[in-house]
Amino acid sequence: MDEVKQYKTAGAFRAAFQLDVRATVCYYGTGIHDGKLGQDADAGSLARAKEIRGELLMIFGTKDPHVPDAGRETIDRALKNSGARYNTLLYPAEHAFTRDEGPRFDPEATDLAFAEMIRLFRKVFRD
Repeated sequence: MDEVKQYKTAGAFRAAFQLDVRATVCYYGTGIHDGKLGQDADAGSLARAKEIRGELLMIFGTKDPHVPDAGRETIDRALKNSGARYNTLLYPAEHAFTRDEGPRFDPEATDLAFAEMIRLFRKVFRD
């Protein structure tokens, strides 16, 4: 059975390592560029990017202090070097901009990002 994983953190990125995952959408990507996930000082996610077989969509807010420009560049470089099939989308928004409560919520960026996620899933799972 095909599996779709969509979480809003680096967990989605790590789910993409599974061989049966054909499409993954990763919102925000906190902890990917610096390897800091939970108790791990370096979880090694970027080093494993070559294990990604499905398509990957990375979604970031350009005002996110958790993944600054340099962090996004680190992720992009690693994904390019890994040969992963991926696309990165940037929105002029803060971290957790899809959370529909509080001042960081950006409904326009949320709608645009959600539409791109649906587009990817329809493309990959059209049969």
